[in-house]
Amino acid sequence: MLRIGTQRPGREEPMSKSRYPGIQRLSAGRYQVRVTWIDSKTGKKKDQKKVIAAASMAEANSNRELLRAELLACGTTQRERVRLGEYASSWMRGKIPTLKPSTRDKYAGMLDQHILPALGDHYVDAISPQDVILWRDAQHAKASTVNSRLRVLRAMLRDAQADLGLPRDPCARVRTLPEEPPVGNRLKPEDLRRVLAYLREDEPGWYPLFLTMALTGARFGEVSALEWNDLDEDAEVIWIRRSQWQGRVGTTKTGKVRDVPLPPLLKEVLKQHRKRLIRNQAPGLSEGLVFPSRVGTYGRNAALRKPLKRALQAAGIADRFTLHGFRRTWNNLLRQVSSSAITQSMIGHETEEMFLHYSHIERDEKHSAVERALALVDGPKVEEKVEGSERRKELPNSGHRENTRND
Repeated sequence: MLRIGTQRPGREEPMSKSRYPGIQRLSAGRYQVRVTWIDSKTGKKKDQKKVIAAASMAEANSNRELLRAELLACGTTQRERVRLGEYASSWMRGKIPTLKPSTRDKYAGMLDQHILPALGDHYVDAISPQDVILWRDAQHAKASTVNSRLRVLRAMLRDAQADLGLPRDPCARVRTLPEEPPVGNRLKPEDLRRVLAYLREDEPGWYPLFLTMALTGARFGEVSALEWNDLDEDAEVIWIRRSQWQGRVGTTKTGKVRDVPLPPLLKEVLKQHRKRLIRNQAPGLSEGLVFPSRVGTYGRNAALRKPLKRALQAAGIADRFTLHGFRRTWNNLLRQVSSSAITQSMIGHETEEMFLHYSHIERDEKHSAVERALALVDGPKVEEKVEGSERRKELPNSGHRENTRND
């Protein structure tokens, strides 16, 4: 027979009542304390039991009040330490609904390939500015690329500071690397003229798309997402309503719809382009896509690299020039002939304040600016040679023929 007060195997220790509510003496020097408090986040009552060591009931009561104060201060139980890799997963889940597909993939690639391999095992609250600097300086990439990665890390750690209650942001005083000033990636008017002339004659299947990019300054994702109902021939405008990236459709980069002038030249070229699609019953015609791929889906920018490369070679242009260069070129032409307000309203690259400031721009002002910019590109109508063939030094007209190339 067990003596009174001896614990039976498998049963809890008997607890003696105390004059301190919520505290029970378990054995010499061991007390169970119960703390109740209102969670500031939910407004609900919570309680927590904890076994503590104390020399006396009074000391146990003091320790319980300290525990209660801690719980009231943070509004919840103490947080567990989180590693950067764990936080990055939850951070991306929260970011996904707000990011465009291209940005989402860019962030994920930077995290998986460049940030988390070096810092993913670090506890977030232990990352120091020196850790960030060492990581930054160990990147084997050009300054602009390193700075892009640093901006992603900075955005994530800034959110972590708020989410995890960190006392400081370890990226706050870490500087970006000095970058070389951007050069190139835009054409002079006469160079643009030669490129478009080559595309008209030798790449007629690609010519309407390139001409649309060249004469609107719209991004490739916006142009490749155009539908025929976005073209208002009566008002002579193109509505830029959406963008696509690798077949995923979303809003424009700024999240706003804008209209750009549809000059007569482009209007006629697109009219002939549509007739060709109908005549050939091209895939994607029923979906209303202006520039469908050969299989009827949204086009990808990789398909344009070869025809653009051939056009640059034919025009004698050796400097680096990408698809985005058409946007930069058109932007530069507009700046030469119009106010910055008109340029911003058409290019669609503004802050909210700029958008409100430029919202008064009339459509006639835009059309006038486009006409003046086209005059720069049109130039004197003189004969010139492009890769051994005679070309007129002027903007291509509505001439159009089937594209015989497959790339």
